[in-house]
Parts: sequence; C-alpha cells; structure tokens
Amino acid sequence: MNYPQLTVFNYKVSYYVLRLFGLYWLIEQYLTFIKLKGRPAVIYEPAFRLEKLMFPEFPSTFVFAGLLIACAALLIITLFKPSYILNALIFLLVAIINLPISANFGVHHDGHTIILGFFLTIFLLPKNLEDKDYKLIQYFYLGILMTYSLAGMGKILGTIKNVVKNTDKLTWLDKDAAKLNTYDNYWMADVDIPAVFKSIYAYDNFWVILTVIGILTQFLCFLGAFNRKLLTFFLIFLYIFHVYTAMFVLADFENANYFLIVIFFPYHLLQPLFKKKYAVS
Repeated sequence: MNYPQLTVFNYKVSYYVLRLFGLYWLIEQYLTFIKLKGRPAVIYEPAFRLEKLMFPEFPSTFVFAGLLIACAALLIITLFKPSYILNALIFLLVAIINLPISANFGVHHDGHTIILGFFLTIFLLPKNLEDKDYKLIQYFYLGILMTYSLAGMGKILGTIKNVVKNTDKLTWLDKDAAKLNTYDNYWMADVDIPAVFKSIYAYDNFWVILTVIGILTQFLCFLGAFNRKLLTFFLIFLYIFHVYTAMFVLADFENANYFLIVIFFPYHLLQPLFKKKYAVS
C-alpha cells in the first residue's frame, strides 16, 4: 500500500479498536470511582467551573453508573453503525464521565488526550473515507500530537526565558532538574523515594543531555502526523515517556499509553498476516 492507502486503512481499523478501548476505559473509570467513593465527602472539591456546575458533590453510584452504561451502549452501537450524532454523544459522555474522576485534583493525567481523541473521531466515519481523504487522517493525528508538541514548546520557551533573563529559577538545563522534579513529586504524594533513584540520578550530565533530547523530541512529535515511520517512532517515544513519568514523576498515563497504541499502531503491517491466513490453497 502507498502512504494514502495505509493511512486511511490504519485509521479505519483504529476507529473500531477505539470503541473496544472505550469499553475498557469505562471499566477503569468505574473502578476509580469506587475508590474515590470510599473517601470522605469533604475531600471532594471540583477543580473546574463546569465540574462545579454539573457535579457540585461527588456523584452517586446510580448517576455515575447510568452515564457509564449509556456510553457503553453507544460505543457498541457505533461498532456496527458509525454515526456523527452518536459519536458526538459519546464524546460528551466521555467528557462528563471524566470530570469527577480525572478533574478531581489530578487523580489521572490522561483524560484530556482520550477526550480529544473521541472528539476528533466525530467527523471521520470509516465508511465515508477513501484513499484521497488521507489528509483528514493527518489532521486527526496532528490534533493528538500537537498536545505533546505544545507541551515541549512550553518547556523550551520557559527554559530560554529563564536563561536569557538570568533568573534564579531551576531550568531543565540544571544538573539536578530531573532528580528534583522526581523527588518533589514523591514528596508531594507522601511516598518514600526508592533508594535506587539516588544511583540512577548520580549521573548529572547524562540526565541533562537526556532531558534536552527528550524535550526536543516531544516538541517534534507533530511531524509524525505526516510520515508513517515517524508516527511509529513517536508512538514508541511517547510510550517510553509515559512509562518514565509513571515511575519517576508518579503521573498516571497508563490509559493514555493504551489510547496512543490504539490510534497510532501500524495496522497495515498486520494485513499480510490476514491475507495468508484466509488465502485459498
């Protein structure tokens, strides 16, 4: 397949796999909800204005389960009958379900990426896509990847600003930046810092180089939208990046990793396997 063909093919497969992922995500939200439900009610404090309006108090099990069931039903329906209207309703439900969970003072960090993914799929029904529409898929990829590129740009501009102004603020160019970032997050979470971290962060210069390379790579993520090999490379990079943040910064990006695999996976590489399996001998 040429690039336009494989781009459209990969999206069509990912569209349906995303619906299955959505069902898994709903189960994860319910399990998280049960954990949060066991906390004292006074701990819950909405972080956003919309959340304060919709969930001034932590929702009841009946209300939250109702939202999950409604969303699950729509995900299953759109597996068999893709629809603009149903996709829009899925996006709204995913966003609403996310509010009392991820927006509850950062219990999870992956909600915004998943919400954005379901939003962008509203307009791209697989049955309506032809090879000539591959640029629409590129915009879909770009929408997701730009969230990482903008984050990388923010780190770059912030570092340049502090270096030019010669401030006393810690920058990513400082030798202890990565270590202190890790330690600070562990202290805030009131979690013991693993002893092995002292050995890992002993190589100051190495971490400066690794951090700079990581930030530059994060900024360049948007390029993956226009090249299949680069898209696979940035998928691997983002997976490793999320694993690092989970281990060293305690930022929960597990579901985001699964989501990125679903939408960026090179499904075209698996097509020959299916052809061989069902070939007539």
